[in-house]
Amino acid sequence: MSTTAKPIATQPVASAAKHAGGGTAVWAPVAATLLAIFYFASSLYIAAHRVFWFDELFTVHIARLPGVGTIWTALGNGVDALPPTYYLLVRGFDSLFGPNDIAARVPSAIALAVGMLVIYDCARRLTDRVHGLIALCVAPCSFLPYYGYEARSYAIYFMLSALALWLWSYPRLSTRAQAALFGGCFFVGGCFHYYFAMGLLPYFLWELLRWRPGQRPSAKLVCGIIGSVVAALLFSPFILAFSHKFAGGYWNRPTLRELQIIYSQIFPDGLLLLALIMVWLALLRAEKAAAEDVSLAPMSLVEAIGWLFLSIPLAAYVVAALKTNAYFSRYFIGVIPGVAVAFASLMWRHFRRNPRASMGVLLLLAGWGLAAQLTVAQHPEKVEATGIREFLQVESVPHVEGKRYLVFSEPLLFLEAQQYAAHPEQVVLLLPSDFSRQPKPGPDPYLHERLELNLSPYYPLQFWTLDDLRRHQLDAALIDPDEQALRDVQRAGMQVRPRLGAPMTIAYLQ
Repeated sequence: MSTTAKPIATQPVASAAKHAGGGTAVWAPVAATLLAIFYFASSLYIAAHRVFWFDELFTVHIARLPGVGTIWTALGNGVDALPPTYYLLVRGFDSLFGPNDIAARVPSAIALAVGMLVIYDCARRLTDRVHGLIALCVAPCSFLPYYGYEARSYAIYFMLSALALWLWSYPRLSTRAQAALFGGCFFVGGCFHYYFAMGLLPYFLWELLRWRPGQRPSAKLVCGIIGSVVAALLFSPFILAFSHKFAGGYWNRPTLRELQIIYSQIFPDGLLLLALIMVWLALLRAEKAAAEDVSLAPMSLVEAIGWLFLSIPLAAYVVAALKTNAYFSRYFIGVIPGVAVAFASLMWRHFRRNPRASMGVLLLLAGWGLAAQLTVAQHPEKVEATGIREFLQVESVPHVEGKRYLVFSEPLLFLEAQQYAAHPEQVVLLLPSDFSRQPKPGPDPYLHERLELNLSPYYPLQFWTLDDLRRHQLDAALIDPDEQALRDVQRAGMQVRPRLGAPMTIAYLQ
């Protein structure tokens, strides 16, 4: 039975690592800890210096509802797409640190740091400490760091994916304990993101490739399936509620173009880094050294599973095309731990007897990740894309000139302005003239407006039609109106008078 099967090449890996001197790198655990602390601290710093954006505002508005029962009711009405567990976690951190822009992001910063340490230990056990560090440094060379300072559940998703891989490969647990913990990990993961169950695919494929007639699935895989199914059943009312209202017009649907760019979104600098690594190895002629190493270890079970993590977006594309319609790179953040461990294992197998090769790759990855994070820390506002800071610079102009209402046509900017404006009760979203029409097949162009309308029974948001705008046209200022809004206003017989062009467009009506 596969439940008693031991990871391929586990013992040769451990002994060879010690023979190669990798086990003597006593500085590596300290370096891993310092790197995790750096990403944790810098994530908190960035979190404290940027404003919430659209998705995060849904998180905090739901988490700060009057009671847990209200959160349950809101999610049962399809207000947002995440399970209630995450909102309860954010609610707890809000209670600990007070409701502010950083408290809701603390869970993500913690999960980022913990997940990186889990990756380090997983790779360290398979290879050595230096290559454990390489695995750790692969992770922040992806899009992962962004989710360490965002109030959404993706960093937790990443951490639990890393923990599942760690549990699958940990040899000191009994078969029963390993299976139970692995299943528990997938249950908890399903409580934070519904796509977490896709992370079972690499383990399933591995067992399928090794399957023989009469062989039963391992206890770990069975428990993982059970954990995922139980989580899905537990939260099925929320899944169905959101799917019924929004899945048909979801903003990012599966297309061949999305499939083509999915890996470059997960690892934005991956091709460049790989090119630099290959140049470094060529300069060292490390490939020659590897070719002369007759003791090249076979690919371990965990390395093979790690590379199979790359199949998750492929399978998810099929699932999204057939059913869910939701396909975006962040839903597959769980790919990162497997790829990180697999890459470190590959490096170790080929270049463990050439320490300069491994150290060069380590320094490249570590330096790249640190530089990218420091760049963001210097200018946290650059990760904001809606123009909320420009609005805050000009917010007082309409008020000084007697305008009581700030009317937005862009739903993302509207929600952020409603959060940060000096007079949020005067912030209004203008609905498009064709908003009430039945959405056409395909992505709904007004999905974000519909999400905000869905939130409005639980959080005060103000919406106007063109008739409402006409009644208040002398008291209203259009804030950064888009072309459709301007056309709608002019067709309704109102004249637009530009008032300000920079840093944000403001127009009055007459």
